[in-house]
Amino acid sequence: MKRFLLISIVLLALTGVGLKLYARHTETENNLVAQKEETRREIEEEPEIPAPEPEEEPEPEVAEPEPAAENTPPANGPLICLDAGHQEKGNGDPETIAPSSTKTKPKVASGTRGVATGIDEYVFTLRFSMILKDKLEAAGYRVGMVRDRHDVDISNQERAQIANNMGADLYLRIHANGIGDSSVKGIETYYPSPNNPDIGHLSAPSEKLSQLILHEMANATGARARGAIARDDLTGTNFATMPSCLIECGYMSNPEEDRLLNDDAYLNKMADGIVQALNLYYQS
Repeated sequence: MKRFLLISIVLLALTGVGLKLYARHTETENNLVAQKEETRREIEEEPEIPAPEPEEEPEPEVAEPEPAAENTPPANGPLICLDAGHQEKGNGDPETIAPSSTKTKPKVASGTRGVATGIDEYVFTLRFSMILKDKLEAAGYRVGMVRDRHDVDISNQERAQIANNMGADLYLRIHANGIGDSSVKGIETYYPSPNNPDIGHLSAPSEKLSQLILHEMANATGARARGAIARDDLTGTNFATMPSCLIECGYMSNPEEDRLLNDDAYLNKMADGIVQALNLYYQS
């Protein structure tokens, strides 16, 4: 009986200890769960820290454009009409040489041809006129062209009318010379005389222009200046209503000059001389 009681007491003691241990274990687990739940809530409720915005890089400095030089010619400068003489095929039909004249000449001659290069005058005149056009525009002049291709049919009267219609301030007629004597060379310019019944009032400014072009071209190229000559039989000049100059740039009948008239470096020198002449014309 005592033994039974002793065993019962031991069992009860062990049961009490076990219950206490279980309670502690349960409490520990509950505490861990609570801590985890609290940590989870803290994580979920923690406000997001925005990512730092990238620093703005300073914009590169743009250089201010430099003001144009004070001597830059105006874009609305004088209007120069360039007539590249002749064309691919001449026109022998007659037309009067002046408004008040009954005398006639062919509408447009075929022109001369280089004795050394075999290049036709109409090819040279357009090639040079395009070079001159670029240089004039670069200097601030406005430029109008009578023709910009070879396959045209424009009489000398019509060429002058084109210059009149565009309101040109000056009319430059580009040509090259040719005669039977191959030793002759040099530059000539033509203008109307004071006695011209139709455009005598344009003689003085045309002569001034022709003299300047003659001498500035000669200075720029080293060519011989053969003279500024008054002529009243030039149809294209007689029908123009503004100062004009017909420029015989050289003799294609002279082998040396013919080669020069088809050399880009020489053509640029000639063009520089004409630009300088026009600058002087408008300065004086």
